[in-house]
Amino acid sequence: MNGCHRKRWPEAILLSWAGMRGVVSLATALALPLETPNRDLLLFLTFCVILVTLVGQGLTLPVLIRRLGVREDGAEEEAEELRARLVASRAALERLDELTSEDWTRDDTIERVRAQYQFRQRRFKVRAGKIEDEDGIEDRSIAYQRLMHEIYLVQRRALVELRNTGTISNDVMHRVERELDLEESRLEV
Repeated sequence: MNGCHRKRWPEAILLSWAGMRGVVSLATALALPLETPNRDLLLFLTFCVILVTLVGQGLTLPVLIRRLGVREDGAEEEAEELRARLVASRAALERLDELTSEDWTRDDTIERVRAQYQFRQRRFKVRAGKIEDEDGIEDRSIAYQRLMHEIYLVQRRALVELRNTGTISNDVMHRVERELDLEESRLEV
């Protein structure tokens, strides 16, 4: 089932209640020719209806949310993300197996990448509750991330020092910083 069909009826009601109000009415009223009888009154009434529906519905929205029991806990999206990561890591491992026989691949590189994806796959399985965390893979991963954050921090400080002494330009510093930012953002996976 894809994400477009997941909405339950309470969410559909909430979405329609919170939807845009009066855009078409206002556009229609403003499109009336200037010589339309009572045009000003029609514009005023349209504005009043829009204001009342916006304010009225806006003020009742919290009550409606509580009444419908709509809550976003993120669990469904988190589970979906874990499934996606598991499928992606499995696909990577399968492709690695296929590439092993290629002339241009190196055994040591294949094994290093395979170990990385096997580690990721185990970690995602632990998160999904599919296997037990027997060797503390999540704690090890968090410790690794902390270590790497420290390493990225010291690299950034070194870049700033190089820039401040005139050894490298501001552009070079920012280019290398962007690469470090990208690497660091990958740690959270």
